Amino acid sequence: MKNVAIVLTISWLLRPGDMKEWPTHTICKTKDFEAYYKSCDPLQDIGVSFNPCSRVLLKHMTAKIGVILRQDINLLHMNSKMFYNGAYILHQDTYLCGHTAPKFSFCGKKKGEFVLYNHFVNFGFSTLPKGEYFIMLELLNEHAYKIACANFTLYSHPPV
Repeated sequence: MKNVAIVLTISWLLRPGDMKEWPTHTICKTKDFEAYYKSCDPLQDIGVSFNPCSRVLLKHMTAKIGVILRQDINLLHMNSKMFYNGAYILHQDTYLCGHTAPKFSFCGKKKGEFVLYNHFVNFGFSTLPKGEYFIMLELLNEHAYKIACANFTLYSHPPV
């Protein structure tokens, strides 16, 4: 009887309910810059932050991305697309983990482990031009299983 109660409780906690998508999260909002993201993985939300969060991109910005793994990471492929003011401008396919890919601390992590990417990032330019940016980011493992997926929206409003 105790096992039935446990199974019913877990089933109730994991039920889909009325939620059809993850909420939009605010990374930051200032007078000249806004950054938001939403997980596009129907099963799992992720955590993201940037510091400092500004349209002026410093050489040493810190990115933090956290996720609980539902699958192992031996090979990890990143697919990203960027749009500027509605126009498609960039597509990038990169292996982050693999035989010839760079070795990050999260490579080789197993299902159920918490992964926190907490490192400096460099964007290659110093200031985001005025406009709206939309970035689609998807991470897939060696079995094409979605490890994480998020859509980012950035608004750059330089002072007049």
